Amino acid sequence: MAEAASLDKPLGAGHEVRVERIFEAPIELVYDCFTDPEHFRRWWGPLGCENEIYVLDARPGGDISVRMVGPGYDHVMGGAFVELDRPRRLVFLTKAFQAPDGGWGIVNRNTVTFEMVSTEGMANATRMVLHTLVERAEGALVLGALAGMRAGWSQSFERLGELVGGGGATDIEVADRKLILARAFDVPAERVWAALTQPELVRRWFAAGAARDLEMDLRPGGHWSLTVNGVDGAQHRLWGEFTGIEPPSRLALTWGFDDQEAVPVVYALSEEWGRTLLTRTASFPNNAYRVRILGTGFVRAMERSYAALADLLR
Repeated sequence: MAEAASLDKPLGAGHEVRVERIFEAPIELVYDCFTDPEHFRRWWGPLGCENEIYVLDARPGGDISVRMVGPGYDHVMGGAFVELDRPRRLVFLTKAFQAPDGGWGIVNRNTVTFEMVSTEGMANATRMVLHTLVERAEGALVLGALAGMRAGWSQSFERLGELVGGGGATDIEVADRKLILARAFDVPAERVWAALTQPELVRRWFAAGAARDLEMDLRPGGHWSLTVNGVDGAQHRLWGEFTGIEPPSRLALTWGFDDQEAVPVVYALSEEWGRTLLTRTASFPNNAYRVRILGTGFVRAMERSYAALADLLR
């Protein structure tokens, strides 16, 4: 995974968003979901959005025109394809809030890169990285739309994952000495908090229900530990200490892996768009340690855990 600091900037022209996802699908299929009208219609937009494709002309300079209808909105999105390099790279413009004179309140330049990856249980997976740059932002309504842009992309990619057969629900950010994973769940924060802190629930979702020997002393200074099978087939011990407990919004702890140094981890829970966003931030003493953890298949293991957590919460 490439180094990347957070690209989020103040709302308005120049605002940037970076989103990374892994899909359990061939790279050509994931790419084609951006250019094939029937595929595009089925996943584009936030949860509850229905699309009518007017134009999706996948060639340099080709137009994009899509009617998007959902709870509280019914509007046409414009745009155009800029660059197409199947299946590695795609650049396209999206436009919203069309004015009577034909201008647009928001114009975004979206660059999407696709890379084949091999991880545990996925011999033919695709890593997709989206970089959105706001080129134009004018009018009274645009700030609200820009504030919800990351959440809108996240929900779109959840739908894309369902369409192609798996993945797409967990946001991954690899920053300097940090690893940040985020996923939204369709329940109140109190229910997610319970699943993080009640041992009988943790056993049902962590490591997709395969964790053993779980111990949790949920208090500041209390210890936790469990055993899991790693991608190498060996058993590994996870362990640490709770350092901060603020229900239902923040859980801080240390996290050790076998005999590796324990690192600080914070789970933050926030409600947005009627959902609970769970953000896990791990801070490492150096990037070499972070790279070692990534090499264990940790991200894939957490994606599977979060999928089991979503099933449990449903």
